[in-house]
Amino acid sequence: MHLDYISNFAATLGHTLVKHRMKPRVYIGCMKCGPVLAKKGVRYYEPENWKFGGDGNKYFRHATGQLYAISNELAAYISINQHILHKYVNEDVSLGSWFIGLDVEHIDDRKLCCGTPPDCEWKAQAGNTCVASFDWSCSGICDSVDRIKEVHQRCSENSSAIWNAVF
Repeated sequence: MHLDYISNFAATLGHTLVKHRMKPRVYIGCMKCGPVLAKKGVRYYEPENWKFGGDGNKYFRHATGQLYAISNELAAYISINQHILHKYVNEDVSLGSWFIGLDVEHIDDRKLCCGTPPDCEWKAQAGNTCVASFDWSCSGICDSVDRIKEVHQRCSENSSAIWNAVF
């Protein structure tokens, strides 16, 4: 599992992961396939953009880098083959590229990529607590030192959720 500067809720994460624990090759996250950024100086610039085709091409489907999880079998595959797996500038692109030719189940779970309040707050009030919340504009929680407490208060799972969780 990979985790960036985001707000996350352990019990909700556990409940999400346990649904897939018996699957041998599973890749869980907020799947996307955005444009390959070929212009030097822009955030997330891809120096090897030529490998993805011409101008305007998109990346293959992969999980956004804030939070994703892979099965034990896939983690073992990466560990064994790490010396021959190509690494792109962005780790989420690298990970997605390693699974293209493999028999991997891609699971797009939008609970792993909720926005900060009010998005996650509305979902929590409706009983659909997010696993993770972040601001897309900064790929984490913008001004996290000042805002993390507010995000947890407004978007949190039930305070007893972690103590009552059974996995």
